[in-house]
Amino acid sequence: MRRGIDHGLLAALLLLVFPLLVGAEETVQARIDEASAYGVVRLPSGVYDEAIVLSKPLTLEGIGEVTIRSCGQSPVISVFGRHVVLKHIRVISCGKTSDLAAVYVTGSDHVIHDVHVKARHRGIQLDQAHHVTVSHCTIQGEKSGNGIDLWESTQNVIHDTAVAHGKDGIYIENSHNNRVVSNHIAYSRYGIHVMFSNRIIVRNNVSEKNVAGAMVMGTEQTIVEQNVFTRNLQHVHSQGLLLYDAKKTKVRNNRMVANRVGMYVERAHDNELTGNDVSYNFIGMQWNESSNNHVSDNSFIGNVYDGQAVRSADNVIVRNYWDAASKLDVTGKGESAIPYRMDPFFLALTARIPEYQLFFHSPGMIVLQKLLRSPDEQVLTDDAPLIETPMVTKDDPSQPTILLYVISAGMIIGSLTGFIKGRKRA
Repeated sequence: MRRGIDHGLLAALLLLVFPLLVGAEETVQARIDEASAYGVVRLPSGVYDEAIVLSKPLTLEGIGEVTIRSCGQSPVISVFGRHVVLKHIRVISCGKTSDLAAVYVTGSDHVIHDVHVKARHRGIQLDQAHHVTVSHCTIQGEKSGNGIDLWESTQNVIHDTAVAHGKDGIYIENSHNNRVVSNHIAYSRYGIHVMFSNRIIVRNNVSEKNVAGAMVMGTEQTIVEQNVFTRNLQHVHSQGLLLYDAKKTKVRNNRMVANRVGMYVERAHDNELTGNDVSYNFIGMQWNESSNNHVSDNSFIGNVYDGQAVRSADNVIVRNYWDAASKLDVTGKGESAIPYRMDPFFLALTARIPEYQLFFHSPGMIVLQKLLRSPDEQVLTDDAPLIETPMVTKDDPSQPTILLYVISAGMIIGSLTGFIKGRKRA
């Protein structure tokens, strides 16, 4: 009799425990499959080792510290269809497949919010995705894939998201009418990279410590405004903003501070560059094969060299502030009667003989530049420079100036090394 009671108690205990074990072992995918359309699946704190697919209208929400992790050959999270919401989740992708995305999104009207991605390759990929919002996310990469990658995706918004150590931070190709707003990108190749995409809005982002702050290429009617491109010094060709093959694009009210080159403009036509703060760069702006652009009301302060032009005629450059310009206001309009010429003589000379960098701003070099003037097509000229800067530089100039000293010291050391080696060979 006692043995029967014991067996009964054991059976009862098993019945009580068994459903709990099934619930604990139930996969995230099973919960998603069981949920009704437009339902909510809430995941309690924990680490879930699986790859999941969301292909119906649904909200997947983490409660507490939730991590979904996979080292397989498919994305950790794949989103299809419409109206999927993914929020408050950490995603870890450790798969070795090349170009594998941690989060793959296609379809329309999805929301990716407060998702924190650690990816070996791509972070979040939007592939033929439309009306998708990516907000308040973080992407940490290993420089082998783009942080956020858009391909043939339109009318999406990426805002308040941080990307670090991506191949490119935010990459947009063949994707029109997208908005990139209030993001922070660092330690990547191009912080923001726009390719063959029109009517893109790039606004109020901070892109720093990349090879280039932003590359905007093959675009029309794009707006780049109120961004900060700073300390992009990682390469000999680093720029704050690279504007390449752009048309009817507006670059306005940006701050391009402490880069190797503030703005590099190549094969760009019919664009407006206004109200920008281009300060404490090694070169303020460079032009190559660009024409019919309008450049006004910008401020150029503390650059080692203000500008250079190659085969770039017929640009309107007027009413900018240059701290190196001679200023004489005879009309009271706040404009100098003395045009400001940016002769690239020294840059052209040192490109052929780098050791001449030792003579930067030396009296003899200044006299030589006056005697051997560059052709007019290589000279940028502001016919009416402003007497006072149209803006207040917000950066503490001490730090950018220190960066310029570091760059200059590196150039001098390199020149001395070449000079000493040359003497030894002789």
